[in-house]
Amino acid sequence: MTTKLFCFISVRRNLFLKTPSHFRFNFSNLAENDVSNSNAPSENLFAHFVTTRFNISSADATKMLKKKPSLGRLKTLDKVEQLADMLNRHGCTQDQITNIIRLQPSLMMVSLVRLLEPKIQVLIDVGVERENISKIVTKCPSILTAKLETLRSNLEFLKTVFPTNDFLVRAITRSPFIIRLNLQNVLKPSVAYWEGFGFQGIEFIKFLLIDPWVLMRSSLTPEQLDLNRKIDIQKESKMYKYVVSIVARSRIEVLEAKIVNLQLCGLSPEEACELIRVNPSVLNKSEETIKKKMDFMLNNMGLSVDFVTNHPRMLTMSLDKVMRPRFLVLQNMKAMNGVEEVNPTRLCTMLTVTEAKFVAQIIERHPQSTALWTVHKNAIADVSKSSKIKRISVS
Repeated sequence: MTTKLFCFISVRRNLFLKTPSHFRFNFSNLAENDVSNSNAPSENLFAHFVTTRFNISSADATKMLKKKPSLGRLKTLDKVEQLADMLNRHGCTQDQITNIIRLQPSLMMVSLVRLLEPKIQVLIDVGVERENISKIVTKCPSILTAKLETLRSNLEFLKTVFPTNDFLVRAITRSPFIIRLNLQNVLKPSVAYWEGFGFQGIEFIKFLLIDPWVLMRSSLTPEQLDLNRKIDIQKESKMYKYVVSIVARSRIEVLEAKIVNLQLCGLSPEEACELIRVNPSVLNKSEETIKKKMDFMLNNMGLSVDFVTNHPRMLTMSLDKVMRPRFLVLQNMKAMNGVEEVNPTRLCTMLTVTEAKFVAQIIERHPQSTALWTVHKNAIADVSKSSKIKRISVS
């Protein structure tokens, strides 16, 4: 009997020694947070940790656990603190670290030295500075979960596309996802397609810097190609590649809505396309902006649709800071000079010159320059005051 009892005690003792911490959660940084229920499920302890340490909501903590259930079985969260320290060391703020952890919870389980630090070092090696490291990993935390070899091979290929590391760093900072793309199936075919489309050298670099997202595509859709045909800009034209770049990076339904909006403003389909051919930047303006400018030019300034079509540069001017204040000055000049109307071409010139030239050549040369300067200054002040009121009401 004594022998059996001794064996039983010995077995129990060995089991305890082998698994002393099997059901114990070690939160070295959670002592000050008063975790009162040490027997609570590990998922609850994990949720409590991330909500108190990183100010992550309970709902987001639950989503993180659903996305990565193994987080709830961690015996220690020392790696989480190490991850936060590493990100902070590379310039990430507390809010950025929180966002990274929320979007990529699996980072809390990986080795910093073996898996994460080398990926940061790859970015540093191509010239990415500390402040841009934080921007890149915040915009695209999945870079830290990508394969190191993928990042290296993509960067080596992109070095052949961008003439200098400065251009490459600018593109990566703006759209970090490009170094995560599949090299053989996406990145190389896309570059080849756009080069074959006519984008070469510095033109291609400018195209990519405006919107590196185009590297996601290796072709234009049939609808985009059809829109290019409708606009009908010849490949020899300087505007051709600019129009293609706008079409490539925009949603087709948005572009079509903008063309319809031009027609609603009084232009025929042919005139709308002609306006775009002469000044494609119109496609970058919002429908509301174009509508307001067209309304002002046609109804307030009394210009014809033909005149606006032939002088599309006017649509690129600021309505509140340039067009309206200068038109008020010109109206006052007409009254002072006893002139019923101003020649439209002269009017266009007055509106499109630089601010310095308008003041020096139009206002200061007039006999009643003081009165005109007051009109101009008050019009600008009214715009500034109005914008401040809008900002206050929004906030």
